Amino acid sequence: PMLNYGLKPAIDDLADKLMERSKDSVSIVVDLQTDESRYPAKIELHLFRMMQEACENALRHAQAKSITISGLLLSKEIDLSLKDDGVGFDYGENFQLDVLIANKHFGLAGMIERAAIIGAEVRIESKPKEGTMIQIDWKVETTKE
Repeated sequence: PMLNYGLKPAIDDLADKLMERSKDSVSIVVDLQTDESRYPAKIELHLFRMMQEACENALRHAQAKSITISGLLLSKEIDLSLKDDGVGFDYGENFQLDVLIANKHFGLAGMIERAAIIGAEVRIESKPKEGTMIQIDWKVETTKE
């Protein structure tokens, strides 16, 4: 429901609810710079779901104690980044959809599928014991209908 107010309020609310659910054992910092632009509902929904999945992965699989969501929400582009201090993983450059699905990484596969639907780019970097970084970039002119 917070998406009715925009992507930033929805991500702020997501962070608050996840910290509450973890009984504040996880620190989630949101640092989003915005010009208060709104985007098509489909774009906001997919970006929000991608951030939600990234947070859930950080909590459930990475056992992160600290998550930072940062970026820019501007009229012509969105640049979102999620970094965690979790256990990380070694996956090399194998972030192709078929490889992720074959290895039962459905959450990451779903993020890549959502990005493709809206014309966004996703970059994932992770190393064992060094956490994970997920970068999502979307520009107005890349939008697919």
